[in-house]
Amino acid sequence: MKVLTSYSDGIDHCMASHYFSIAHLHKESGILSMHSHRCYEFYFSISGGRTFLIDDKNYRIEPGNLFMINQYEKHQVLQMDTSIPHERFAIFIDPSYLESISTPKTDLTYCFTHRPEKFSHRIALSQGQQRRFTYYFNKLAVEEGFGQDVEERSAFAEFMVFMTKLSTEAFWGAESEEQRQYFNSKVADIITYIHHNIDSQLSIGEIAAHFYLSTSYLCRLFKKGTGTTINSYITSRRIELARTLLSGGYSVNEVYSMCGFNDYSNFFKAFTKKVGISPKKYAQNSLS
Repeated sequence: MKVLTSYSDGIDHCMASHYFSIAHLHKESGILSMHSHRCYEFYFSISGGRTFLIDDKNYRIEPGNLFMINQYEKHQVLQMDTSIPHERFAIFIDPSYLESISTPKTDLTYCFTHRPEKFSHRIALSQGQQRRFTYYFNKLAVEEGFGQDVEERSAFAEFMVFMTKLSTEAFWGAESEEQRQYFNSKVADIITYIHHNIDSQLSIGEIAAHFYLSTSYLCRLFKKGTGTTINSYITSRRIELARTLLSGGYSVNEVYSMCGFNDYSNFFKAFTKKVGISPKKYAQNSLS
């Protein structure tokens, strides 16, 4: 895969390919305003001297810091000491591609979908973990040779397993392996059920009944595992599906029912609040 040298090119390539892209950045991109994009993002800092703003959290960037950002989180890097070169690796991933290579037992979206209480977007990697991250980055950067495409996908899957393990260990700390497996499995099952039924009128009561849980326990479980409420997650998932369908040429009237909204008014309000423009305008921009 070609290693890009521009932050914006990395985002554009990922979105256009519906795959993933990698970038090795040395130059400043300029001070971007708070922004979000439709890709998942790993941001690995080789140098420091900056501050990362992600939603309502401030992080001092130190060498060896890894940041995990999903498509809904607004973020901005502030230049604190411009005399220090700002070298970093960035990996952008299409959410639908990452979901497609996950399995019921191995949720590779965990780094980006789980936002529990006291969650930190930053993990300080050990020297060994930094070397392993760099090893995978260089493995993904191989551009030529027989079977390169297969090796690239295989290396990316292996990389994501490594990153998911880092993320779960950072979250769970001293919890037992048995507790981790139960919790991860239950939350993953709930998320899978939501994805498979996103076009229907999902309710907390219906989901709780399906899993033989009380509604209060379901809400606590989901909030602890993802950092968001179950209703917010369902709405975000529906909006993401709506964006994909609108970009694919479906009409606004077709899309809102396909995404499980009970009427156009609710769809319009939710979409405009989340995306910033109306569904009709978004469809026009996507197809122009």
